[in-house]
Amino acid sequence: MKALLLKDFFSMKSQIKWIFFIVLIVIGMSFYFENAMILLAITLIFGTIQITSIFTFDEMSGWDKFANTLPFRKSEIVKSKYILSLLLTVGILLLVCPFVVYSNYVTDSFKMNELFSIICLVVSLSIILLSFIIPTFIKFGTQKARIVLFILVFSLSYGLKFVLDIIALPTLPSVETLQRMSYVSPIFALIILTISYLLSVKLYETKEF
Repeated sequence: MKALLLKDFFSMKSQIKWIFFIVLIVIGMSFYFENAMILLAITLIFGTIQITSIFTFDEMSGWDKFANTLPFRKSEIVKSKYILSLLLTVGILLLVCPFVVYSNYVTDSFKMNELFSIICLVVSLSIILLSFIIPTFIKFGTQKARIVLFILVFSLSYGLKFVLDIIALPTLPSVETLQRMSYVSPIFALIILTISYLLSVKLYETKEF
């Protein structure tokens, strides 16, 4: 497992500098627009989708054909993708949280309990996004998966807006609603992630390389 994690880490090593570059830009944006949530949401989502670069590298290099000749279980190969993605999410969260808290302190946008609730929601959303990305890339490959994810995100975004318009609810929920959602969102995200992992293992085991 450590060998697989190291391989995936070095596969995206060149992407790390871009992540730091984006973080620096968004830090400036968060202070300029006086909104700490811009920093948190953009960096976490950007970090989450970096897992796609590993799949691209694997496909271009024929890694999966080679990996299946090595003494690794297919579940371990899949698990390494999830572990690295979660480590990247945690790393980015630890990196940007001090700036988020400081920016919020300067702008006085949210109370600390409200800020914590929003952080929980954003992290949960990034985990749910990850849960869709990995099985999609395993099933369809890098080229088709990008199209599928674009259609999925586009459909969900406009579908949600359509439903909100029909039931006449405000597009943006109140802070109290967000706080209530934040209590269950991490549990829900972990359940989705577990289902995603089991599905990804199943897809990888039946895939021909």
